[in-house]
Amino acid sequence: MNAGHPDFFDLIYRENYSRIFRYSFRLVGNSEDAEQLTQESFKSLYALCMNGTRIVDGKALAYRIAHNVCLNFLKRDEKLKNIMKQEAFSPRPSAPSAEDVLIANRGVEFLRRAILSLPKRDRECLLLYLEGLTYNEIAEISHIRRTSIGKVLARAINNLSGLYLRRELR
Repeated sequence: MNAGHPDFFDLIYRENYSRIFRYSFRLVGNSEDAEQLTQESFKSLYALCMNGTRIVDGKALAYRIAHNVCLNFLKRDEKLKNIMKQEAFSPRPSAPSAEDVLIANRGVEFLRRAILSLPKRDRECLLLYLEGLTYNEIAEISHIRRTSIGKVLARAINNLSGLYLRRELR
């Protein structure tokens, strides 16, 4: 099915809407903004589909558009400094005791801060990988060579592990 086919956009939309929303949510840290940005991303994708642009990988293109839309939003509204205050990594209590919830909250907050402390490129690749994208898709979205994606992810995971170990030794 080619990009000009009426069902092409519908297929990309149905298969990727929730993934793009989650990715946008993790980038901007607010569900209302993420919903709006996801809609804006798919509106841009629709325009590309309808104007006959050759699309090789619809999923990767949807992520690339969402990535750019979210970064523009963060730059435009200077929301980047507010990410740490938002709900992007809000924990869901899994144990009934208040102590267990507090411990879980601290762990999630530490992980959220640790991920946000990673270099931008490492953080973006890690979030895309956690969304289930392939190395090829991550490479296309982030404009990093496919052969470098594994190294970037290994460095991000190694940095997170180091931060966690230093935290445990305190």
